[in-house]
Amino acid sequence: MSTIELAGSQYLYAKPEALHSQDHAELKYVDDGQPLAKVGAVNAVPLLVGEFVQAMHYFPIVFGGPEKTPMAILGLKEGQNLFLKDGRFEAGVYVPAYLRRYPFTLAGTGTDNFVVCIDREAPGFVEGEEGTPLFEEGEPTDFTKNAINFLNEFEAERKRSAQFVEQLIEADLLEVKHTLALSGDGEQREVIADYYGVSEEKLRALPDAQLAEMVRQGVVTAVDAHLLSLKQWDVLIARRDAVAKEDVEQFEFND
Repeated sequence: MSTIELAGSQYLYAKPEALHSQDHAELKYVDDGQPLAKVGAVNAVPLLVGEFVQAMHYFPIVFGGPEKTPMAILGLKEGQNLFLKDGRFEAGVYVPAYLRRYPFTLAGTGTDNFVVCIDREAPGFVEGEEGTPLFEEGEPTDFTKNAINFLNEFEAERKRSAQFVEQLIEADLLEVKHTLALSGDGEQREVIADYYGVSEEKLRALPDAQLAEMVRQGVVTAVDAHLLSLKQWDVLIARRDAVAKEDVEQFEFND
């Protein structure tokens, strides 16, 4: 087994393990949708800035945690993905790259270097006759090479996303926002979520030169996508209510 010591944690990866041509010489991968279903039952995942324009049509895009990480909101409570059907994303729904890269990932080694890892507990990995091999004669197969290329592209975009967030913070554009909805009695306001979002008032108040530079760098395009995506809170609430209604009807039918 590889002795590389991995630093940090990997969200959604139960057992990250450094990919190695000897340790995983017999390992194969069966793409039957199970791995994505395994990690899909979450209510939020990190989102890359390059995904904002696509993701805004489906999910609220918010900024969360100490680092104000961009996140796609998939559900309104922990462990709830309102876009899954029979363990898979509904047809046509955008799947964030963070999930599409699974079960592969890059992990730090305590330095500035990264190693390719797999979640060894992902259900798609098997040893036997079936599946696509990860290595042949000690060399990565095209399948593994494609996965590594995707990881490298993801890492480059992750760095760009971090720079985007830094620009928002430096411009003091992020503020705490609240999403509210009518509760069941139609009178009280239910707090759905608290998160960081861009202040439109502060954005409009930026000096013309600074705003023009942000337009040139594509920052404003991403900000606009974020702001437009917040309309999707209503979609999530409607989906949640529909699921709750189905659960009640199913319970009544079984009862």
